[in-house]
Amino acid sequence: MFTDRPPDGPQNPTDDWTPTERISWFPVPAEEDLDPRVADLVRRQREKLGAPNNVVRVHSWRPDLMLRWLELYDHINRGPSELSRIDREMIGVVVSAENRCIL
Repeated sequence: MFTDRPPDGPQNPTDDWTPTERISWFPVPAEEDLDPRVADLVRRQREKLGAPNNVVRVHSWRPDLMLRWLELYDHINRGPSELSRIDREMIGVVVSAENRCIL
């Protein structure tokens, strides 16, 4: 089930999937409805980061596009380049900051 707006507060205090405020105009599907590939990504993010990030939440409603975008992101950050991975990451940070994008 897709939600058109987030609930007024967390339904379950341990729920780290459901946003407590609007994070996008895209719908955020309920966690139990996630594509298995996205659910696996969410599991890995929880293990590594403690919680899933908003990029995954926002794009999870279109799993094929999100997974292709992640492949592109990985290629840009880890593929052949004259720039180090850290240099490329810093470019992303500066561009995101300039665009007032909180990632």
